[in-house]
Amino acid sequence: MSALPLFAAQGERRVVAPCELTTAAAITAGKVSETKGHEFTVRVSNNSKHAVALPRSPVFGWRVETLHKRDWRLKAEGGPVRRVSTTDEHIVATGHPPSLPLVEISPGGWRDFDVLLPEAEPALQPEGQRSTLKLTIYWAASADLAQSNRAVPPCALTPEWVVSMQKLPPPQ
Repeated sequence: MSALPLFAAQGERRVVAPCELTTAAAITAGKVSETKGHEFTVRVSNNSKHAVALPRSPVFGWRVETLHKRDWRLKAEGGPVRRVSTTDEHIVATGHPPSLPLVEISPGGWRDFDVLLPEAEPALQPEGQRSTLKLTIYWAASADLAQSNRAVPPCALTPEWVVSMQKLPPPQ
């Protein structure tokens, strides 16, 4: 019973599958800010026959996992868009307000979105001498946005960035 107020405060919850025709890739932009961390670029490609629309400044969710032997283990996650669970690939978007205006991506086209995830920065640090990390950046339209515009993808974008890093020795 104590979880009811939490879900009520989040607004409408929408569950969607990852996109197949509208895809996304995440790359590091190479910029690092002391206060906001690494900057990433999410390139969204529209491989469908119809134009799609996304917010000019989408609100992303994120998940950082670390590789232990051959298994990915959750290290941290945040934001209004997340996976349902570690075993379910469906994505949950909680009632975040629509980010307007929208930008259109024509069939066969693409668009880059700059992403800063300062909350994820502590989880993106190596755990041991050598670590392999996977950052997944999530976007799915809120229920309100999906209902208000048919060009908004009915599915979720889930680009991943995998990096192996080595912990540097302390400065002397």
